Amino acid sequence: MRTPLRELDGRSFDVVVVGGGAVGASAAQHIAANGHKTLLVDKGDFGSGTSSRSSRLLYSGLAYFSPDYELWRFAYRPSDLFQRVRMARLAMRCRTELASTMPERVSRHTFFFPVFEDGEYPAWKVDLGYRALGLFGSRKVPLSYRRLPADEAARQFGLVSLMDRSRLSSVAVFDEYQYQWAERICLDTILDAERCGSLIRNYTAVTQLDPIPGGGWQVRLEDSTAPDQTATVKAQVVVNSAGPWADRLLRQTTRQAPRKKHLVGIKGVNLVVKLPESCRGTGFEMINSIGQPFYCMPWGDYHFFGPTETIFEDDPDSVRVLPEEVDFILGEANRALPSLKLAKDDIVYRWAGVRPRTTSEAASGVKALTIHDMAAEGMPGVLTVTGCPIMTHRHAGRTVAARVAKMSRPTGDRALLSYAAKTSPGGGPLSRERLRHAAAHEHVQTLVDLLFRRVLVGWTADMGLAQAREAAETVADVMGWDAARITQEVEAYRAFVAKNFEPQALTEQPGSTKVSAL
Repeated sequence: MRTPLRELDGRSFDVVVVGGGAVGASAAQHIAANGHKTLLVDKGDFGSGTSSRSSRLLYSGLAYFSPDYELWRFAYRPSDLFQRVRMARLAMRCRTELASTMPERVSRHTFFFPVFEDGEYPAWKVDLGYRALGLFGSRKVPLSYRRLPADEAARQFGLVSLMDRSRLSSVAVFDEYQYQWAERICLDTILDAERCGSLIRNYTAVTQLDPIPGGGWQVRLEDSTAPDQTATVKAQVVVNSAGPWADRLLRQTTRQAPRKKHLVGIKGVNLVVKLPESCRGTGFEMINSIGQPFYCMPWGDYHFFGPTETIFEDDPDSVRVLPEEVDFILGEANRALPSLKLAKDDIVYRWAGVRPRTTSEAASGVKALTIHDMAAEGMPGVLTVTGCPIMTHRHAGRTVAARVAKMSRPTGDRALLSYAAKTSPGGGPLSRERLRHAAAHEHVQTLVDLLFRRVLVGWTADMGLAQAREAAETVADVMGWDAARITQEVEAYRAFVAKNFEPQALTEQPGSTKVSAL
């Protein structure tokens, strides 16, 4: 259960980490393991922001060798080549680390990169890119790259057989890894941060940051579920890992807020559809009609297409899928797989999210991890983290912890952190024991927290709509919910799903899936 906010009032910490997504979770884990007294807070649930809306692919890194960046430019700006190679190498290293240490949270799939006669990537460049990535990988998590003639690939793989054969000359085939459950990766990391000594609290907003004479910050906290409950704590260092909310956090909480932008919000939309059974478990990466990466991702019995990449300057909490974005993705999917003729009625559900890229000369920013020392902008002792996808969150956590170690001496005890997935009791995700364990021990506050981020139910085809009431009843006594609160939680769950995903299941007659007795 959460620590009552009043118990935090007046306490001092070495570090306060703001934002409990993948990066904030890893930062808190590594900082706490180094012996710093750490507090991690999030204005919502842990892993409920960008981390939960990603495209869920543990990218191999080919996108860093972008087709819109011609090779001749490297002769004039060799630092660009170094930066792109460095990021691709980091992507492969992080891919290997996560797949090796958390195999329960990722799955391996066969992916394709089609080489078209008129495409942006000629065959030689595809070979060069993937063989370079292969050198950055490891035998434990191989890329398994090969390139097949179009006809041979179409005979072997159902997804390839649906591609535009009139343009297809060959197909790169390789292994890619997918996060089965990005939210759970966040939670596993946060639970280990707690084991290492960090105090963690979700649904806790930072409403004010005030500098303390002589150094450090006074941080005012507010319970997002009960705004009348507040507390004020002190910290030597504040780590702003609020993702796409990072600049807003600074503007809204302090008089010293810098006017400089540190991030560019990039909106991504994905659509889930049902493809033929012959496509199951496979996916592809290609370049879309406007020169951006476009993916078809396997997702259990389904697939999803996306993402879009557009600049988003509004409040990330307001992001929704727009009709024109649906039309664009369906158009690109039908361009890739023309025989399917996918339409809006084929969409099982959809989602949108905002990724925080680091500002740069390019309007859309860059993907590189950047830790901004806010001392140069009048906020000494504050670090703001941008440009880090979930794929490299551990690298970000280690890097942030190293910076913090130079800014503050730890006053707590060191601990040995663990990268392993946290096991849960019980059978399947809807087993009684698993639901009740999550409710009692994993900082659940709402039914949405439980079904989307503690057990793998929310992202299934019917999004847990048929199971919501019985799941709520199963944990009601643990959560202290009476009959009225159960109904409120179920209605809030349905409203959340409708607002953020618009699933087919809401327009169909729901079935009934029982909670098992295990």
